[in-house]
Amino acid sequence: MEDKYILQFGSLAGWPYKIAKELRNRSINSKNVIYLDSEWKDLNRRLKFDRALYKKSDNIFIKIYNLLKYLHDVPKEVSLVHYHSSNIFFRELHWLYEGRLYKKHNIPMIITFGGGDVREIKLANELNEHFFLKNSFSTFIRDIKTKIRFWSWSKRLDYVVTDPEFIDYAKPYFKKVFLFRQPVDLSLIDCIYPDENNDIPRILHIPTEPIVKGTVYIKEAVKRLEEEGYKFEFVLKRQITQEEMYKEITNCDIYVDELRCGSHGVTAVETMAAGKPTITYIRDDLKSKFPPELPLVIANPDTIYDVLKGLILDSKKRYEIGKNSRTYVEKYHDVKVVVDDLLKIYEEISNK
Repeated sequence: MEDKYILQFGSLAGWPYKIAKELRNRSINSKNVIYLDSEWKDLNRRLKFDRALYKKSDNIFIKIYNLLKYLHDVPKEVSLVHYHSSNIFFRELHWLYEGRLYKKHNIPMIITFGGGDVREIKLANELNEHFFLKNSFSTFIRDIKTKIRFWSWSKRLDYVVTDPEFIDYAKPYFKKVFLFRQPVDLSLIDCIYPDENNDIPRILHIPTEPIVKGTVYIKEAVKRLEEEGYKFEFVLKRQITQEEMYKEITNCDIYVDELRCGSHGVTAVETMAAGKPTITYIRDDLKSKFPPELPLVIANPDTIYDVLKGLILDSKKRYEIGKNSRTYVEKYHDVKVVVDDLLKIYEEISNK
């Protein structure tokens, strides 16, 4: 039916909405549906979406009713389901009813992972000495839950489209794994390259989760650099809207994203889109899975002091990395490019 839409379910850093919007720009009906109309934890990003299934003020009965009602409306309204980190009703139970229902109605399904939803802590620690969670009884239980989640999804869902870090996690469970790059809407982000003549750079850090991002190590490096007399401005912000964040990154010279996860997220893509040298940590074993011209400045808790010092002292390097960063995002992460790739994937899984 022509009036059916491609469902982008979930709110991963706002990119499901960007995908749905770009599809609509091409006259392809798509909607971004999320659970809750307010922000996750203490954040205030005000990410856009098309529909929320319930409000924060709704009681538990209304929430469950709305979830179950929408779950049953999907076969009548939706031509393809693209889950972003979450399915509609309990990830560990997708196989039992939701997945079974949509498979019965021949609705193609595909999922993109966010990070914490599928990252096995034991394996993450084996691959990454800087990982922010150490092995414990609670992480052991969490890993069991992650395995159940993978099993549940894979019983009814054959396809994954995900970033390089999670390809190896997914391969044992799913029929086919496609490569996904986080999309950005370049029309929303002003690109201003760092001034080559600026001797006092502005360093910016906006952590969603300070422990995950390694904020304490960044602050320690900044304090040491200040005590040693290096000239720069350091700005640390949280709980700002996405629109405010875009303004902040436009006005910085260096952006520090994260030092502990081992792979970059959408914030690093947005700051590269703004033409900024962006510091993050990419695991050694993952570097070959990214395009060779990846311009991210790689640092971890042990090297952040030296990496920051090098960028503070070299304005020309900041400018060159900024230019390369924008070019990289235009080539690989522009929402138009990402949707081009997704449409090919949607067509492939719809014809199976």
